[in-house]
Amino acid sequence: MNDDRAPSNETSLTLLQRVKQSNPQAWERLVGLYNPLLFYWASVCGLQGESAADMVQEVWKSVATSILNFEKSDEKSTFRGWLWTISRNKARDSHRRHAKQFHATGGTDSLRLLESIQETEPIDSDDSPGRELVRRALELIRPEFETHTWNAFERMVLDGWSAAHTASELKMKPNAVHQARFRILRRLRLELSGLEDLRIYAD
Repeated sequence: MNDDRAPSNETSLTLLQRVKQSNPQAWERLVGLYNPLLFYWASVCGLQGESAADMVQEVWKSVATSILNFEKSDEKSTFRGWLWTISRNKARDSHRRHAKQFHATGGTDSLRLLESIQETEPIDSDDSPGRELVRRALELIRPEFETHTWNAFERMVLDGWSAAHTASELKMKPNAVHQARFRILRRLRLELSGLEDLRIYAD
């Protein structure tokens, strides 16, 4: 018997689908997931403080007006890549505005930063922004599962325990441990389908 909470109509849809339906809770969830990544990108593009906050706000305005047009055209196209393109352009716009406002040193610095913004998405050595995003997504779906199911998943996937060790420690059958892992990964993939490819937590 599966005692995990039954999926609602909302959780049977991906987060992206719910956002496209203008679901306010889905928008809040999307912003919460990606805001840290947007601020990281802002800093990489040379924006700090109020300038970074303004860039992030402009990115979300652009996403709100064009999200219905976003579709994955192939396996290489991702929401994250699309979001980076918007962010890069908004960062460039910010530096152009600063360059016009400050004709001396400030303008020179802004132009230098403008020219330094790369075309491809910046990734740090261990892709920690991406890992943090997946961890935040896991916390969002956690209330949908019973404690013992989540504990089994956490031990196997996050802590790297074997199924046998997990089953022994949690007093569960090995098959139940595998099922817990499968259910939560399936739910995670559904939630982030079209947003992230989840290579971090491959089967």
